[in-house]
Amino acid sequence: MQKTKFLMSLMLAVSALAPLAGHAQDRDHRWDRDRHDERVDVDRRADREMAHRWNRGERIPPEYRDRQYIIDDWREHRLSPPPRGYHWIGVDGGYYLVRPDGLVFNVTIGG
Repeated sequence: MQKTKFLMSLMLAVSALAPLAGHAQDRDHRWDRDRHDERVDVDRRADREMAHRWNRGERIPPEYRDRQYIIDDWREHRLSPPPRGYHWIGVDGGYYLVRPDGLVFNVTIGG
C-alpha cells in the first residue's frame, strides 16, 4: 500500500512537471530577429520601386498629368473604358482613372 501511494505521487509529480520542461528549452531567437529584419527590407524595397502611388480621392500632381503619362489605348492595357471627361494615367506600373483636375477616381496596379 505504501509503495503504491509513493508510485502514484511520483507519477503525478512527473506528469505535472513534464510540460514545464518543454518550455524551458532554449530557443534561438536570432532566427526570429533575422526573419523580421528580412521582411522590413522587402517592404522598403517595394516602397522604392513604387515611389509614385496614389489612392482614390487623392490628387495626382500636374507633372504626371502630362501627355506622356496619359493612356489612350486603354483596351490594350485591359482597362475599362473611362467615363466621359476622365482618362487613364499610367505611372510606375499603376493605372489611375482621373478627372481633368487630377482627382483619382479608380486605381489599378499592374493592369
